[in-house]
Amino acid sequence: MPLSKEHKAATRERILSQAAALFRRDGVDGVSVPALMKEAGLTHGGFYAHFSSKNALVAEAVTRSLQGTTDHLVEAAERSKGPRKDRAAAAIDEYVSRGHRDHPEAGCAIAALGAETSRGDAVVQRAAADGAREAAARLSKTLGLGDDTSDEVLALYAGMIGAIVLARACRDDKALSDRVIEVCRERLKMNFPV
Repeated sequence: MPLSKEHKAATRERILSQAAALFRRDGVDGVSVPALMKEAGLTHGGFYAHFSSKNALVAEAVTRSLQGTTDHLVEAAERSKGPRKDRAAAAIDEYVSRGHRDHPEAGCAIAALGAETSRGDAVVQRAAADGAREAAARLSKTLGLGDDTSDEVLALYAGMIGAIVLARACRDDKALSDRVIEVCRERLKMNFPV
């Protein structure tokens, strides 16, 4: 008896959710299709019933992660209800944090996979670029800088990503890693235009 469309959709969703977390935690090259499917409680052979290739899955996982991160940042900024600088500060505090540093599996795909996506397949690079563009445009609108991606938000987004990448890179020196977070968070807030 064939599986229902709902069952197939639920299985695909389980694979995608698991992949998004594992890729951010272990890197794309650190996750094999058989290991991913095992982690999702499925057999390796079923993978291709849902995705045409690992690159197609990586692209969708990057898209999913960036949408989630953007939703999170927009919600943080909107909760502030203050002027633009306060909304930007709320988004910065949310992103440039110890929690984000310590839990890449739940965070931004660009901060976790930026170097890998830049060397990845064209479909993966396109997903990263589209996701970053959408994130910056949504933040621009939320911060009252218009519907287009503003230079201020591009610089802010790149600075936040860089802060997390650097803090993770020197996590072995907790004091330095914590300092990177504190200093970058405050400088990003200070430099954001009113």
